[in-house]
Amino acid sequence: MSLDEFLTDNRAEIITRTRAKVASRSSPKTTSEELEHGVPLFLSQLSATLRDVDKEDDSPGSPASTPAISESAAEHGLDLFKHGFTIEQVVHDYGDICQAVTELSGERGATLTIGEFQTLNRCLDNAIAGAVSSWSTRRDQDMKSGANPGKAHVALQTRLLLLLDQAQGGLDALRRGSVGISGATGGGLIRSLVEIRALVQKGE
Repeated sequence: MSLDEFLTDNRAEIITRTRAKVASRSSPKTTSEELEHGVPLFLSQLSATLRDVDKEDDSPGSPASTPAISESAAEHGLDLFKHGFTIEQVVHDYGDICQAVTELSGERGATLTIGEFQTLNRCLDNAIAGAVSSWSTRRDQDMKSGANPGKAHVALQTRLLLLLDQAQGGLDALRRGSVGISGATGGGLIRSLVEIRALVQKGE
């Protein structure tokens, strides 16, 4: 059984398990609006990506870019921000999908090929990067609007806090093993650290 077929046959159970994982540790609780761009849409887009990879008859681990996943994840990240979720919760939201898929596939004796697992990780990587980016951008806007423009150190602290949040979110995803260091999440972590260093040196 292919991963696409597995996702189709077990869609309801994967969604149920993922939402249960989110609900067990998230505060505030998830809502129907928050979930609109979350698990169900990601699973549909993942299946579409897997089918596209098969059509391309290319390496399953190297699919074309997935702009639809990044765009919908960005909306999901914005929804999570509006509902008061932290950047760690944004990352965990997608990590829970990976855990639900791998746990259920193990229980039901379904084996993911290396290519399918690489595609899953790439899609998760793009989703996490898109969600974290939109969450961070919105927080940056809100923090800047509340800062006193006459105090440069306040603006610097605001930016550093944002970058540290981004870096922490990226590191958390990498430590959980749901994405690779060479993907979009790893790149975002590196960019955040580079900018933190630049801001610290500028403020010296």
